[in-house]
Amino acid sequence: MKNKLFKNILYIIIGSFVYAVALSLFLTPNKIAPGGVSGISIMLNHITNIGVGVFLFIINIPLLIIGLIKLGKSFFFGTMASILLTSILTDFLAKLPPLTDNVMLSALGGGASLAIAIGLIFKAGFTTGGTDIIVRLIKLRHKHLKSGMIFMVVDGIISIASGIVFRDPDYALYALLALIVSSIVLDIVLYGSDEAKLVYIITKKEKEITEYILKTLDRGCTLLDCEGAYSGEKRQTVMCAIKKRDLPQLQEYILQTDRDSFMIVTSASEIYGEGYKLRMNNY
Repeated sequence: MKNKLFKNILYIIIGSFVYAVALSLFLTPNKIAPGGVSGISIMLNHITNIGVGVFLFIINIPLLIIGLIKLGKSFFFGTMASILLTSILTDFLAKLPPLTDNVMLSALGGGASLAIAIGLIFKAGFTTGGTDIIVRLIKLRHKHLKSGMIFMVVDGIISIASGIVFRDPDYALYALLALIVSSIVLDIVLYGSDEAKLVYIITKKEKEITEYILKTLDRGCTLLDCEGAYSGEKRQTVMCAIKKRDLPQLQEYILQTDRDSFMIVTSASEIYGEGYKLRMNNY
């Protein structure tokens, strides 16, 4: 328990520092606002010359209050600590010169740094506030909507608006570039490479598990007839190829549904078909 708490605190500290570096030394000095509350704060800083960290904290206050009501005290305190630390470090680091004046490099470096920071704080079980809270709240009411799509719509609108605030459409394009880089790097930080898993589940509750895979995980699966060599008992094996990030969710469901099931998980380096890579063209 103590080790986990120490690790979570370390994730919050490192994540907040990296987030502040992304804002103060890459994005803000080069007028790149890649969505979210941080993007809004960068635009307001340009208009008012008030510190980005100040706006970061103020805008997050109402969102945190809603988060406290809907998502609980543990979420509130952890996220509050992350936002407060990030806000302080952001304005402190703003006194330093930017790491680069090249806008393209700033978009790449800032987007990647944001993703690493968000990933670390996510691993501690909290968020960096802003659109992260909004997405969680939307998902509570509309579970069928995909988080990635909600993020892209909200952050995309803010990134496009930055082109108007900075009076140059190029800044909107750089913001979108930073947003895309951040999305790709975040997936790598949270889930590793795009490696998929091939899962075999021998169970007596194949109908419930199959329905969960099809409807909740939105993945296809195949039923294979099998027979125990020792017992002679006939069952069905559920075979399913899933993304690595969906595996913990599937494991938890199977554990709750059928504790007597037998599950084999293997790595699948490449999968071609619907939902994965496109099929290779014939030459």
